[in-house]
Amino acid sequence: MTVRWTCIALSFAATFLAAVASAVGIYRPEIYARETASWAAQGVAQDLATLFVICPALLVTLYCCARGSARAVLILLGLQLYIVYSYVLYAFFVHFNGLFLVYVAVLGFSFWSLVDALNAVNVVRLAGMFEQGRAFRYQSLYLFVSAVVFALLWLTDVVSAFAAGTAPAGLADAGLTVNPVHVLDLAFVLPAMIVTSLLLLKQNPLGLLFTAPLLTFSAAMGVAIVSMAVMMRIRGLGGTTGGIIAAFVVLTAISTHLTYGFLRRMHVGSNSEADRVGAAIVGVVK
Repeated sequence: MTVRWTCIALSFAATFLAAVASAVGIYRPEIYARETASWAAQGVAQDLATLFVICPALLVTLYCCARGSARAVLILLGLQLYIVYSYVLYAFFVHFNGLFLVYVAVLGFSFWSLVDALNAVNVVRLAGMFEQGRAFRYQSLYLFVSAVVFALLWLTDVVSAFAAGTAPAGLADAGLTVNPVHVLDLAFVLPAMIVTSLLLLKQNPLGLLFTAPLLTFSAAMGVAIVSMAVMMRIRGLGGTTGGIIAAFVVLTAISTHLTYGFLRRMHVGSNSEADRVGAAIVGVVK
């Protein structure tokens, strides 16, 4: 299970431009000058996570993909999902600035790289890499519970706003008309997690395909959320507590550990160095 050079080239271009955009966002305060204090802090925090965690992880993953690692392909899908998700926010919900075309380019390159990578995956062959009858109960449970909990949180926020005749909490602080995270999560991410968790219990090939990417996405998003929460506290903005930060650190660690456990149970045949590195990218050493 390998990806084509077009996927690697597109993903490398997205990674390079994302690193450039993140560095500029961190070191040039005028990029977020038109944002509210809360939205600007979150933008800088996500730039830090992208530049120092996600982009290096992407480069290592792309190297392993180029070496033929099947495990790295699944990690790549998850990291691409994170970049697409993040740059939908940058391209649509950050005021027009000098990085606008860079945001659009990152979104485009990462989206088409994701499409190309999915097109390269043979789901039948992927299913054959896992021993029949081996359940992934913990991975399935994590995806399902996470999706349900966040769906309830977002729906509670929205329904409470309907009942009070006001906008959901946090919109005024961010200076937004709607919460884009509510839209992306409720429409796409959370349903995908629920469906994948159910398919995984049946060892359906599509469940096996999307489990590692969604767990990787969850871990990457956890890193970004922790970074945002810490930045909000540093800048004296309300809404974050030490308990919230600790909770997301734990969730990030769990999703990372579950990704590692899932990848270890893939039988890739040659057990090449690239695949061993691919399994270790998620950062857990047993």
